[in-house]
Amino acid sequence: MALDVVIRGGTLVDGTGAPARSADIGVRNGVIVDVGELDDPSATTEIDASGCVVAPGFIDPHTHLDAQLCWDPAASPTSLHGVTSVVLGLCGFGIAPCTATGGDYLLRSLEMVEEIPFASTSLGVPFTWSTWPEFLAHLGTLPLGVNAAGFVPHSALRYFVMGERARSEPATEDDRTALVAELSRSLAAGALGFATSRGPNHNDAYGEPVPSRRADDAELRALVGACRGRPWQINVETKFSGDAAGLVDEVEGYVGWTEEAGARLSWTPFFAEPGDDVWQQVLEHNRKVNARVRVAPQVLPQPITTTLRFDRVSVAVLVKGWGEAMQGFFDLDADARRARVDEPEFRRRLRDAPEDCTAMFGPCYWEWVIASSPTRPDLQGSNLADAATAAGRAPTDLLCDLVVADDLATEVQTPVVNRDRDGSAQLAGEPTTMIGLGDSGAHVMSVTNYTYPTDLLARLVRDQERIPLETAVHRLTAHPAEFLGLDDRGTVAVGRPADLSVFDLDRLAVGPLTVEHDLPGGAPRLFRGASGYRAVVVNGQVTVADDRHTGGVGGTPLRAHG
Repeated sequence: MALDVVIRGGTLVDGTGAPARSADIGVRNGVIVDVGELDDPSATTEIDASGCVVAPGFIDPHTHLDAQLCWDPAASPTSLHGVTSVVLGLCGFGIAPCTATGGDYLLRSLEMVEEIPFASTSLGVPFTWSTWPEFLAHLGTLPLGVNAAGFVPHSALRYFVMGERARSEPATEDDRTALVAELSRSLAAGALGFATSRGPNHNDAYGEPVPSRRADDAELRALVGACRGRPWQINVETKFSGDAAGLVDEVEGYVGWTEEAGARLSWTPFFAEPGDDVWQQVLEHNRKVNARVRVAPQVLPQPITTTLRFDRVSVAVLVKGWGEAMQGFFDLDADARRARVDEPEFRRRLRDAPEDCTAMFGPCYWEWVIASSPTRPDLQGSNLADAATAAGRAPTDLLCDLVVADDLATEVQTPVVNRDRDGSAQLAGEPTTMIGLGDSGAHVMSVTNYTYPTDLLARLVRDQERIPLETAVHRLTAHPAEFLGLDDRGTVAVGRPADLSVFDLDRLAVGPLTVEHDLPGGAPRLFRGASGYRAVVVNGQVTVADDRHTGGVGGTPLRAHG
């Protein structure tokens, strides 16, 4: 019988960590049916993988694509980076479960916390579901270009069960019973686990803590208790404290609940910052607790970014050395702001601020990337230092020139956390962590960390040789699959679903930064594709060929296997 897809001449890195080897791959009916030297020339689709690595499709364990999949089931640009499976509902935020009147609250919370514009989600999310299992079924009706699995998000769950009381009250005993029952129904329907947040920056559209932050220990412990054999995830309260002992103490409490429940714990975010040893202390603690319970804090091999801008309140007020110049800036109207930016004294103060790439919010112009300039689109994607050198200007003077010419609309992407490059590389290769935190679908005008699979392979594997190829592929595939309970994904073997990424490691690169106005209603988002991906295959369907979407729709909802 003829094969549907044959991938010939590639170097197989199968996801297990085993040494790379030459092998062809044969696919029929969405399943891998042969791995080895294939003589049969007959196949509907043949992919020439000569000079390429053939790997399992990458699994992104931390996205906020819940809403985006409703209007963009191809999951762009994540799917252009070799990703074949995405996980939804992280940090307790999502769009299911949802009552008939709860949609606006959930979408406005996503706008506040995850920077997904309500003007777009209100047009693109149909809310044809109520429960989480119904939402999963809705995903199955979409022409998905990726597989989609999900956690049950705590804030949505709490609002579904408790209504407006979820925003201000602790759960009663009856509430806890109802919350656990609804979570259990969702887990039985295939949810991976449960996700929540105590993050101090997570507030809703009213400026109040999101519902999950109103939960007491009794409620959280009860919900974790429903996760036997499953993972749960929490965005921790002490994440920005810089206090290793405080973070360890908080996590230790969650470890106890996890061990008691027979569950697995993933906490976020685990950053490496320059100039301190917090991450080393926390890593040592994590290694010790893994001797008794599975704990995988989520890490990222690159800095996490935000947007510096002058048309609305932004991190411009936090930049080291800019404080005096920015005093009261965002209290001014637009005309007064433009006038201030044009003042020689304002410019001098910004120019005199010393560059410091080790300090959080320190000026670091070679890492500051011009994300948008309406009057100078040719500079989009350039770092400020290079653009300034080419213009014969100081970096801050060029920035001020742009801000005035752009009527304050200039946007600059700046690294804000996880800036210790050596530390983040070590955490990315650490067996007890899980690579994630790409936040695909969220922070649409500030974050492009969904590029991390390409960055990891191109920079840390190929250019710096810090992580072996086989280890990196394992960390992107079988490792998250096993932790999440997606036991049939993450490796290349006969009988497994044909989720595959075929890439030319020598050509692999993150694409240029652009601004695309492709959200519902025409709202903008930052976009970075990739180069070097010969093909991406999802359940036997070629969804990406030579770095472009094919229109293939092989994706399906994924359900936990326990």
